[in-house]
Amino acid sequence: MGTSITVRFPKPVYQRLQRQAKVMKTPISDIVVQTVKQGLPEWLDIIPAGFEKELIKLDTLVDSQVEKIARSKLSMAKQRKLDRFSEKNSMGTLSPKELEELDNLQLEVNFLTLKKAKALALLKERGHSLSFLGEEV
Repeated sequence: MGTSITVRFPKPVYQRLQRQAKVMKTPISDIVVQTVKQGLPEWLDIIPAGFEKELIKLDTLVDSQVEKIARSKLSMAKQRKLDRFSEKNSMGTLSPKELEELDNLQLEVNFLTLKKAKALALLKERGHSLSFLGEEV
């Protein structure tokens, strides 16, 4: 058994839930749980705690700081190293030390991607056009 909560749905949403439950012959509570599960990003379960704290900090930054993060990129030196290691890895010639470095670089890239995504979402939520991306978003 899980934790119980009370949620107030707008009438149209509740009516959709009722129709869905009727069609699927499933309790509304099961439909709600399934929908919430689908909407939660899986990456939240696998990112290190330090990353989560960094993502949460983005909410406290002013727009100019958030935009700087949204524009950020991996340094050219790290990008070249990542490309070189990836190529060596595909050829099967990566040493164990290089493999560890490749894993760390990939982790850094993944975290940068998460930070940029959160920064873009924050800017959009704050009403920015995101025109600095080269097109209107």
